Amino acid sequence: MSGICGTYGKGDIEEMTRVLVHRGPDDMGFYLQGPLALGVRRLAIVDIPGGHQPVCNEKQDVWAMLDGDVFNYEELRDELKKAGHEFKTGTDTEVIVHAWEQWGEECLPRFNGQFAIALWDGKKLHLIRDRIGEKPLYYYHRGGRLLFASEIKSLLTQVRPVPNFTDEFRDFEAPVFGDTLFANIRELPPAHHITFDGKELRLDIWWEVPSFDGPYAPEKEYVDELRWLLADAVRLRLRGDVPVGVLLSGGIDSSAIACLAKQEHAYTVAFPEAGEHYDELASARLVARHVKSRLHVVRPKPSDLRELLPSIIWHLDQPVASASSLAVFMAARKASGKVKALLVGQGSDELFGGHIRYLMMLAEDRLAREPALRDYLPLARYFWSPEMFNDPADRYYTIMSRGPGVDPRSRAKIRELFNSHASLIDKMGYTDLFIALPTVLAMDDRAFAAFGLQNRNPFLDHRIVEFAFRLPPELKVQGFVYKAILRKAMRGIVPDPILDRSDKMGMAVPVGKWFKKELKKWAEVRLNRFRNRYEANFLNAAWDAGGHRGEFDRRGYMRTCLEIWFDVMINYDAEKWEQLRLSRGE
Repeated sequence: MSGICGTYGKGDIEEMTRVLVHRGPDDMGFYLQGPLALGVRRLAIVDIPGGHQPVCNEKQDVWAMLDGDVFNYEELRDELKKAGHEFKTGTDTEVIVHAWEQWGEECLPRFNGQFAIALWDGKKLHLIRDRIGEKPLYYYHRGGRLLFASEIKSLLTQVRPVPNFTDEFRDFEAPVFGDTLFANIRELPPAHHITFDGKELRLDIWWEVPSFDGPYAPEKEYVDELRWLLADAVRLRLRGDVPVGVLLSGGIDSSAIACLAKQEHAYTVAFPEAGEHYDELASARLVARHVKSRLHVVRPKPSDLRELLPSIIWHLDQPVASASSLAVFMAARKASGKVKALLVGQGSDELFGGHIRYLMMLAEDRLAREPALRDYLPLARYFWSPEMFNDPADRYYTIMSRGPGVDPRSRAKIRELFNSHASLIDKMGYTDLFIALPTVLAMDDRAFAAFGLQNRNPFLDHRIVEFAFRLPPELKVQGFVYKAILRKAMRGIVPDPILDRSDKMGMAVPVGKWFKKELKKWAEVRLNRFRNRYEANFLNAAWDAGGHRGEFDRRGYMRTCLEIWFDVMINYDAEKWEQLRLSRGE
């Protein structure tokens, strides 16, 4: 984890870099060349004393900055040394410089990691983002001026913030498809590469999720391969010169990582008031005992949300439609006193069919194919719902949309994503890589960065992603058992009571209960302010028309976050922003 930023053209690089100090509390560096200015705040993970950035080659005509990791840097460095390259440091950033010298843009597929890279080759500026978008990168481009940064707040020191509420935001309660909540500020898409020479900006894709439709191998081969891949992904993500811990929820994903990593420290979050059905503490304790980890338990209270939410939103840059932010930020704060990196289980749901909506869609699909019902679908629609058994992409849009579900662009985009794969389970998982997962990855990135930590996601190793999309569909979901292949691959490694669970729920932060009791007055004030804002009228109307989702409804929380976001982010105030920066440790 580091914070990188830069300007090609007008811009105050020192101010842009200074606001990113939380991402890189250990060091600061700059490179200035003509209209180009690069700035970096470094979090020291590898080669702590010698890893100053930006890093250059011997001729000093290639310079690079890295936010994140190239986990296979040791293997690449050995290969590059054999090709005649000399190294001054032991960092993965220097590996990037020499890999670019050796292979040019073809070096990118060789990198196994989570990274946002800024590289200057003496003529052009290159901005590169990892395959899944684990590390963030945003940019502002007007004419011959280009600004980029790891976090939007860095850009806002140079660009006047203008709110940008799109129809897609109304639907998904998150910016999608490269948009942000700030006009003219874009997110570099995952697996994309920007090249800029001061005149022309070119955007290219350098990797894509593969599509596969057979022939398939025997099941045992896939089970064995997944077991090896996940173990190796964990091994690579334990590299570094700092202690690493595990964020443990008690579910299959984090438990698998904890059992493979066997680290000293594990962290979990407990909300007893959320209800017994959502309490994962017993499962987390079982896994921690199994691997002999010390389990640190975080128990957020309603007062924590009231006190921390403005700072959380400042660190996020943009509200995310999940109250889990509070839990992740507080877990990161707890961990910051013991470790510098945490392994997290993100990505498994999308890759191996772990979302409950997948089971619902697959159940509907099976009903539609049932011979006894196949000729009576109009009657079935009358009995259940007029929307049932229609185009799966439209059905998925209905499930995912939090608004009235009438945006043609969102509907068309989901249909486009669905068309990339053959099986329904792959269609949904692939779509979520672009719509649902980015919000979660952004939340984790900012939470850990707020406390000078790094998050690492073994399931998002590109080899596992590619593996997941060449699996036989029935190895992901079997009947109503999700993540079937992961359960089989981890048998004998993860305790059976964890693998055999069928009642695992997502992290449930009881914001709805808090808003009705302890935080009622506090929330009502902010909800009323939000409703009165002119810019937000269309969001109010759309969300009110979207239908209530019971305990899973989050519109009140999202409106509260947006009202705070207006106060925190729309006016740049350096002194106020510094007060919002969260302090490390407890």
